[in-house]
Amino acid sequence: MKNINKYNHVILISLDTLRNDCITANKDNFVKKMLGKKAFKTEKLDQIIKKGVYFKNCISAAPYTSASHTAYFTGVWPNQNGVYEFFNRKIARPTVFRLAKKSGFHTIFQTDFPIILGESLGFKDGVDDYFIEDEKNAFKKLQHVSKKENTLSFFHFGGIHYPYGFHKIKFAKKDFPNKIKALEKKYGLKPNINASDMLDESFRDDKDREYLLRYKSIVDHLHFESKYQDLLELYLEGLDYFLKNRFNSFFDKLIDFVDKNNALLVVFADHGENWNKNSRGHSDSVDDEVLRVPLLFYGKNIPKNKKITELVRTIDVIPTICEYTNIKKSEFSGKSIDLQSIDFFKSNREAYSQVWRVGDKRKIYEFQQNVLKNKKMYSPLKTKLEKESVYANGYSLKRKYLEDGQVEEVLFKNTGEKLESIKTNDKIASRLRKLLSDYNSKNKYVGDKIDEIPAEIANGLKSMGYNV
Repeated sequence: MKNINKYNHVILISLDTLRNDCITANKDNFVKKMLGKKAFKTEKLDQIIKKGVYFKNCISAAPYTSASHTAYFTGVWPNQNGVYEFFNRKIARPTVFRLAKKSGFHTIFQTDFPIILGESLGFKDGVDDYFIEDEKNAFKKLQHVSKKENTLSFFHFGGIHYPYGFHKIKFAKKDFPNKIKALEKKYGLKPNINASDMLDESFRDDKDREYLLRYKSIVDHLHFESKYQDLLELYLEGLDYFLKNRFNSFFDKLIDFVDKNNALLVVFADHGENWNKNSRGHSDSVDDEVLRVPLLFYGKNIPKNKKITELVRTIDVIPTICEYTNIKKSEFSGKSIDLQSIDFFKSNREAYSQVWRVGDKRKIYEFQQNVLKNKKMYSPLKTKLEKESVYANGYSLKRKYLEDGQVEEVLFKNTGEKLESIKTNDKIASRLRKLLSDYNSKNKYVGDKIDEIPAEIANGLKSMGYNV
């Protein structure tokens, strides 16, 4: 790369749970197919796509928020950066925030999910200013410090994640509780807080917690009744609500900042969302609708209106940012992307994604609450590989490991921006199996050594039913 414009400011925008085919600039029929006449347009995202480089075939390294963001921030595959599960181990590699801080950048981190994108897993390492559900003050801080310092800022939004569109009462006022009541009435359900999924991503008061669990109980019912289209319609309606009521006006301010400063904007998602018998939203899924995520670069000297179908990975983002700034590089699994010569970009890359799970969500919830209560990470829970996927050379192989030791496999061919299942081609399947085998042969980072738990704490936890 020659004569690269070095940016003084980098803004990372994470739209949690945004499916790639929900961006209407893709001209995909998904939104219209689900909503019909009620279909909407993602106008602000569509407009910026016309002004930048948009990757339509970016594959996430994990289908859950913590592992996916760690891959983004470290530029390293999950099996090497320490975080390959939902909430179990701390980040083991330097993040872009630590690299930026050492390179003289002021770092800002705003998140809607402080539990899983917070101190417990190491996300605050290298961060100068950390904000929770407060993008307005985070942006004010950016405006202030950017006058004197180079900056790296991150704005994470959880409003697309369920409870679709709302996140909390503070962002939805009466609309959140009214939607829950309307759904309970529609499906003949009584208010229920005994959801199968007790996990949370944010700190909530009792009322917010009640509404979240009632919403999750509705999701449980719809999933049990196989009302997958109802769930996807809820998702799209929530996306529309979030964009109109929270994101669009804020995004305008960001674009204005980028245009007036020597700044690079990167917009991405950690994972998408899908509902079927094999996918309960996202965390247990390697469906293409979950793993294929939007990725957009915008700024001065970035080519305009370029839609790239070549394969890239979420681990390629930070190496690219380091190439276009004075942030010092680290050891990356990902490879930088030459944005200025994007017309000649050839990928030659493989992408991997895996689902590692404890199996019992209650165990994860208890572990999570224990960590938050004592402000300390304990010995990781035992997990196992349930699903995995590899993308390479226009094909994808997806594997599911069953309880009886059997393995289910499906081979796909990439046709345009979608995958279509095909009959097994032994030569292609064997090559993809070899790639997965090589990937899994690399030693996994198992986490830092955990200090011994004091006896009084251990006894207290045992009396509460924890396995210590």
